[in-house]
Amino acid sequence: MRFFAKINIENLLAVMQLIRLPNILIIVLIQLLLRYCIIIPMMYPGHPDSVTMPADFLILVVVTVLVAIGGYVINDYFDVKIDSINRPEKQVVNKLISPKGAIKLHIILNVVAILLGFYLSYCVRAISFGFIFPFLSGLLWIYSAKYKRMFLWGNFIVSSLSAFVILIVWLFEFFWLRLNTASFVDAIPVIPRVYYIFLGYALFAFLVSMVREIIKDMEDAKGDLACGCKTLPVVIGLAKTRFIVAGIIIATILLLGYAQLILYRLNLMMVFWYFMVTVQTGAIYLLIKLFHARDKQDFHILSNLSKLIMVAGILSLEIIFLTI
Repeated sequence: MRFFAKINIENLLAVMQLIRLPNILIIVLIQLLLRYCIIIPMMYPGHPDSVTMPADFLILVVVTVLVAIGGYVINDYFDVKIDSINRPEKQVVNKLISPKGAIKLHIILNVVAILLGFYLSYCVRAISFGFIFPFLSGLLWIYSAKYKRMFLWGNFIVSSLSAFVILIVWLFEFFWLRLNTASFVDAIPVIPRVYYIFLGYALFAFLVSMVREIIKDMEDAKGDLACGCKTLPVVIGLAKTRFIVAGIIIATILLLGYAQLILYRLNLMMVFWYFMVTVQTGAIYLLIKLFHARDKQDFHILSNLSKLIMVAGILSLEIIFLTI
C-alpha cells in the first residue's frame, strides 16, 4: 500500500490538509465541552461517579473523528478532477497518496470506527446505537460520490452531520443513563433542559454549517461548473445565492436572539453578552461582507469567518458551565 512518502514539512502539511486537522480539533473540542460543561454538572450533580467512563467517552470521540477523517479522504478521492481546478495547490490525492491508497485508508478508518461503535453499543446495551456509525460512513460515501454534486442535497447532508456531532454525545449519554436507575431518577427534572440545550447547539451548528457549505460552493463555482456539478451557485447564479445565504444568516441571528431572550429572563447575563459580542457581531459582519465578496479569495475569507463563528458559539458552553 503506497500511502505517504518520506516525512517532511510539505508532506506533513498535506496530511493535515487530508484529515482537515482544524475541523477535527473542532469536533474534539465540541464533544469535550458538551461532556464536561453540560452533561456532568447538570445531569450528574449528585452522582458524579455514575457518568460514562472517560475511556468509553474517549472512544466515542475517536469513533467520531475516524468517521469524519474517512469522509474527508473519500471526498478527496471523488474530487480529484474538481480540486485540480478549484485548489490545485491543496490537492492531496495523486500527490501524497494514490487513489487506490485513499480507498484503502477510507476502508481501514471506517472498519475500525464501526467496530469501536459496536463496542460502545454493547457498553450502553443498545445495539441500535452501533448501527449509527455504518450508516454515517455509508452516507459520507454516497455524499462524496453523488449527492455533493446535486442541488442542495450535499449542503443539507454535511450540515446535518455537523449537528449530529453534537447529538451523538446526547444519545450516548442518554443510553448510558438508562442503565443507572438512581442517576436517571435524579436527572429526570433536568433532562428536558439538557435536551433543549443540545438541540439548540445542534440547530446552530446546522445553520452555520449550511452557510459555510454554500459559501464554499460559491468559492468553487468555476470548478463545479466545469465538472457538471449542480450546486446552488451553478444552478441559480451567485447573485441569487447571496440572498439565500443572507436569509440563513438572518434566521440564525433571529433564533440566537430568541435564545438570548431566554438567557436574559433567566438572568444569565454573562452568556447573554458573550453571544452578543462574539457570535451576533460576527454573524452581522459576515452578512455585510457577503454582499461585498467578489472573487474566490473573498469567499474563502467568508468561509473561514463562518468557521470562527461556529467555534465562538461552541465556546459559549464554557461560559454556561461557569454560570451553572
